[in-house]
Amino acid sequence: MDSPHATPPAPPRLRPVPIRELQALKGGLEWPLEHHLNGLDSLTPVRGVVRAVHRGDALEVEGEAATIVTLCCDRCLGHYNHSLEAKAQELIWLGSADPQSLDVALTRALDPRLDLDADSLSESLDPRGDFDPAHWIFEQLSLQLPLVNRCGADCPGPAHWGSGPPVGEPAGELPGEAAGGDPRWAALAALRQNAAKGPNHPRPQP
Repeated sequence: MDSPHATPPAPPRLRPVPIRELQALKGGLEWPLEHHLNGLDSLTPVRGVVRAVHRGDALEVEGEAATIVTLCCDRCLGHYNHSLEAKAQELIWLGSADPQSLDVALTRALDPRLDLDADSLSESLDPRGDFDPAHWIFEQLSLQLPLVNRCGADCPGPAHWGSGPPVGEPAGELPGEAAGGDPRWAALAALRQNAAKGPNHPRPQP
């Protein structure tokens, strides 16, 4: 008889698992997440869960995870913390990526209760290879990273140099024309001034 105080079995390690090993497990495997992932520089461990079940010709994978990452604002170049979350469900075809075999996979693998269709079979794995839960959840989180980084509504705007007009205020001159302005505008300012003096005025030498 088991002791009421028996230690529960340890969860599986977050490591690549042979797909044939998953095939032998009727209920599949579940990996609790409390890890820092390679390739994802996060402030907090990635927390969540990944599940994988072998469905004959396909591997059914689902999971959810959350963490906090530090990003650099594309506008002011300041750093800010961003909450990163992902929730995904995917059917991975086991075998060569043969479109003619997709209908067979759907017939054999799909549980009618699953909200998956042929479009879910976008990835494939060698049935003699491994499934890496850490890499899978890394990909799902990476897909949720913003395309454009903005620190928020209070972003001060692009950095500026010297005593030029503050960011957001109208100015009659290019920043490079103002005393102490951004030196990156100097060439453009010179071209504009030259154009204003007429076509016969010599162009500034580079």
